[in-house]
Parts: sequence; structure tokens; C-alpha cells
Amino acid sequence: MIYVFCYYILVIVIIFPYPPCCMDGQKIINNVLRYILDLLEPINHYPYHNINHTLDVYARVGHLCDREGVNDEDKTDLLLAALFHDAGFTRQYFQNETIGAQIARRYLENIDWPEDRIEKIERLILATTLFSEAHDLLEYIIQDADLDNLGRKDCLIKSLLVRKELIEIGKIDMPKSRWMRISYNLLMRYHYHTFTARSERRDIQNKNRLQFGKKCTKK
Repeated sequence: MIYVFCYYILVIVIIFPYPPCCMDGQKIINNVLRYILDLLEPINHYPYHNINHTLDVYARVGHLCDREGVNDEDKTDLLLAALFHDAGFTRQYFQNETIGAQIARRYLENIDWPEDRIEKIERLILATTLFSEAHDLLEYIIQDADLDNLGRKDCLIKSLLVRKELIEIGKIDMPKSRWMRISYNLLMRYHYHTFTARSERRDIQNKNRLQFGKKCTKK
């Protein structure tokens, strides 16, 4: 399994290289990638909120940053926020975004990351709280990345993995019929913020809405 993770790291570094003037940003990202791999190892058996989801969000954030014209500094901080955004799951299952922000702060303070950028990263991690209001492009991007699966063909598979996780890890009684209604409500309520996400994901999200809606009405 660790070889798969290392492969992900190599691929991601290749896909999102930084120009020579930004090598410090790339170096810290590489260090955080290694740190997060170790940090999330104890919860990597979670069906959904595991390292693969974190890397998925990380890759999508990089893509959205490039498409939306985000500058190098903000892109670096968004990528760092993406890596830390589920770190709180290592401490508690529910309402863990604040814990994730605290973990990020401690790490970044130890490497003397600028305070204003630490605060920005904390804010971006907190923006991944479900149904929280986004206030600017950076928060739009991380929310769209975190909920990217709503507009993908694997939406149903990912949704069922979340249900499995809630049952096994969260110890919640979650009948499938109830979960389908919850998932359908999420699909209907969430609208992608960025132009890129809307153009790339909206059509499939609408198909997913129809699919989940039919499953909710099916006897």
C-alpha cells in the first residue's frame, strides 16, 4: 500500500510543478505530503475519509487553481489546506475541522510559515465544513474540490462508502433508504461555485440528481 501512496506523490508533484521562483512552496508541499501520509495511516482503513480522498481533493484543488488563475502563493496555501483538511479525523470523527486547522497551525508554526498565511490556511480548512458559507475564490475552490464527487460518475459509489463509514466508524444506524434521501438533498443543495467546476461537473451532477431522486422514490 505504501508504494501506491508514493506513486501518488510522484504523480502529483509531476502534474503540479512549480516554477523555479516557487521552489520553497513546492518543498514545503512535498514535506507536508510525507507528513500527512504518516499522520493519516491509522485511519487509512476508513472507507471514504482516507488518504485517497485527501489526495483526490489535493489534485482537484491544483487543477482548479490553474484553471481559475490563482497566484502561486494562494495556490500553495490552498494545496496545504487540502492536505490538512481531514487531519482532524485522526483525533475525532465528527466536527473535526477545527482540530484539523489546529494540527496545520502547529506544523506550520514549527517551520516558521508566515502568520497571515497560517490564518488563511486555517480559514480554508474550516471552509470544508459541510454547508458552510464560502466567501471568496479560495474558499470556493476548496469546497468544490472537497465535493467534487457530486459531479462525477462515481458519485453513487462514493456516497455508499460514506454510508459504510458512518455505520462502521461513526457507529450510526443508517438505513440505505434514509441515506439515499440525505445524499439526494446534498446533491440538490450544493451548487458548484467556480466556473471551472460548473463547466466540468454540472451536467453529471444533474444526472446524479436524477439517479438519486429515482432511488429515493423507489419502493
